[in-house]
Amino acid sequence: MSKPGAREAILASALKLFGERGFDGVRNSEILDDAGQRNQTALQYHFGSREGLYDAIMIERLKVIDARRLEMMPAETRGDAALGFGACVRVLVEPLIDEAETGAGGRDYIRFLRQFISRPGFDFVRMGGVLPYPGMKRMIAALDRHLAGMAPERRAFAISLMLQVAVTMLCSWHLERPDAFDRARFMAAVTGACRSIQRSLSPGRQTRPVTPAHPDLGRSSRAAR
Repeated sequence: MSKPGAREAILASALKLFGERGFDGVRNSEILDDAGQRNQTALQYHFGSREGLYDAIMIERLKVIDARRLEMMPAETRGDAALGFGACVRVLVEPLIDEAETGAGGRDYIRFLRQFISRPGFDFVRMGGVLPYPGMKRMIAALDRHLAGMAPERRAFAISLMLQVAVTMLCSWHLERPDAFDRARFMAAVTGACRSIQRSLSPGRQTRPVTPAHPDLGRSSRAAR
């Protein structure tokens, strides 16, 4: 058995260390030492595994973020159908900005989130279907309506990619260059990036062939082949 408050102490220490040094730069023993836990099995006892610890950090923080998302959305579920694409992106991203700016350890959480969602196999839509967060579910459903015509797996990929791009931009812009951060300009840039994802993955979208900058470049390339 670990001492009272051990679970919360481990969560706080893990979030801080992951935010500072990344997943691969932190050993379990360092987390336990920072949390004041002498029992080296405490992490396994409370979370089952390292993956369980990642999931616990994610789920714990999503409570506040999801409440904010619900506040931003129409009261009636049927109102989600009228939620414009830009509004969907705001519901996706602005609660994350709020968390970075005002949440305890919020900056570390955004860095943690970037690592968590960048791992192979991440599926935001599947996660939203499993977790008991109504704001996340409604936001995903509203975004999904703007991706009509895509196959379900393609829509899931598009929504996950939008989150990954938004969080990466937030880390690079807000956390690394806070002096240059402007919320309105940031949201305009993120919305534009998400709209590009929407358009590029739409059915029938074709990529134009790249024209060589100079005719000689094209001939040289063909000659090399």
